Amino acid sequence: MAGYTESMANWKADELELNEKRESLSTRLAQIQQQAKEDMTKVRQAETDAATAYAQAVAWGDTEGEKNANTDAQKAAKNLATATEHNRRQHLIITALEQELAIVDQHIAEAQREYSSIQKTAMFLARTLLEEQWNEQAQALMELGGKLWNVQGMLGGEHLSLMKLVLPQEGEDFHGWTWRELSDRSGKYSVQDILSL
Repeated sequence: MAGYTESMANWKADELELNEKRESLSTRLAQIQQQAKEDMTKVRQAETDAATAYAQAVAWGDTEGEKNANTDAQKAAKNLATATEHNRRQHLIITALEQELAIVDQHIAEAQREYSSIQKTAMFLARTLLEEQWNEQAQALMELGGKLWNVQGMLGGEHLSLMKLVLPQEGEDFHGWTWRELSDRSGKYSVQDILSL
């Protein structure tokens, strides 16, 4: 059993470690996605603002404002081109992180499957061992009951409480022990056997 519990503990530790990695990857992925979105929104807004300022300067005949707005629009366009390239690289990183996250998720699922499989095997083994122990203890109880049945018979008493006995046998047999087995067993004990408590 110790081997099973140790193996289960190892798989559970692996799962916990993988979940920590997953959390780290997820957090970093969310940060990069959010930053990429904010960066693009910011440079697009700057380009829109520069275009709006240019249009207003033209509409009001503000030559100096038109020049400044045109310079701002050129800067915004250059910044947008730089941000677009940066955004393209960020998306490569995002794709790589998503792939790594999928791999970690597969490993987590594997750890959970292995843990469950080992646990199920260990539980079947535990059930078999417990059934064997139950049956051994039940046999000992039946031996004791046989002696008690014999003593009650020798003293002229009735076996009313023992007649209600139904003790199931565990395992593949669907046999159970009843008062009949007590009665059968009682005949093999002598007075000496009974008094040698």
